[in-house]
Amino acid sequence: MLALGKAWPDLMALGFWLRPAALQAHLPAYAARSPLGLTLHLVPSNVPTLGVFSWLMALLAGNSAILRLSQRQDAVQQQLLAVCADVLAEPEWQLIADRVRFIRYGHDEAITAALSAHCDLRVIWGGDATVSAIRAIALPPRARELVFPDRRSLAVLDATGWRELSAVSRQRQQAALAQDVSQFNQQACASPTTLIWLGDWLAHERTELLAALAAPFAFEPTNGMARLVNSQLALATGEAQTQTTAGSLSLLQAAALQPQVTVGGGVLVERHYADMDAWLADGDQVQTCVCLGIPAATVASHLRQYPGTRIDRLVAPGRALAFDWFWDGQDLLASMSRQTCIG
Repeated sequence: MLALGKAWPDLMALGFWLRPAALQAHLPAYAARSPLGLTLHLVPSNVPTLGVFSWLMALLAGNSAILRLSQRQDAVQQQLLAVCADVLAEPEWQLIADRVRFIRYGHDEAITAALSAHCDLRVIWGGDATVSAIRAIALPPRARELVFPDRRSLAVLDATGWRELSAVSRQRQQAALAQDVSQFNQQACASPTTLIWLGDWLAHERTELLAALAAPFAFEPTNGMARLVNSQLALATGEAQTQTTAGSLSLLQAAALQPQVTVGGGVLVERHYADMDAWLADGDQVQTCVCLGIPAATVASHLRQYPGTRIDRLVAPGRALAFDWFWDGQDLLASMSRQTCIG
């Protein structure tokens, strides 16, 4: 996967996560835990590697796994399946291959119900409607369920901290944030779709940063149409009050704290605050917060004072889409295993 990184950056990220040194940094903490049994993973179409991460974590915990793949023939997913097929065909991995099934089928509740009736853990990746529909399908009484519904993420941009960075650091951080915003065309739950501007940003500072964020969206012509449609839809429905442009970005000033804005093509919501405490007092409910110009640890220390604000992940620029062992505030490997008490 690392070798495929130039053509397939998503696979490179997965390969990097799978490095033995990275795994060994986490796995010893779970050495006393036992498998749950059979796990069923319902994989999203927009970010296909997410379901593979949860499948691999299930295997690391000792479980068997069934992956229900999207019917959409995603190029990244197909390349990933080819790599997995090659590995699982090796004689040394037959015990693992026997515990894994990759399947595809349409939206058929009867099939999902039949699979759910036999699983010990069901993992649902999808939008709110998908999660609600599948949750209505019964599980065995002792089975567990992990759900990952629609989530929004943001980036907090601190003016004072930004000015304290060197020119090289500023260029590096804004390029990393541009990658966080643009990869998967804003469709991943961890993709920042809101910019939180803290303090007094000078016009040239703001222009420079927005130009960096806009650059990745300029290469694909269809982004322009998606951007126009999505921004006009937000204005027509009242989800946004005003709209401005910055190169290949459409910047919306929203009418609510977390508007239901359709993103993609370079659509971002903007909010402005005097300082961090004014922002945290608003009560945001987000999955990932990318911290630019301010350490994540600083935001975390202030966050304790605002129980109405929920942020599940605080990361540096470039780390928004890096899969973590803790996702949506949940310890995934602990959720995919059980504790055996010895007394």
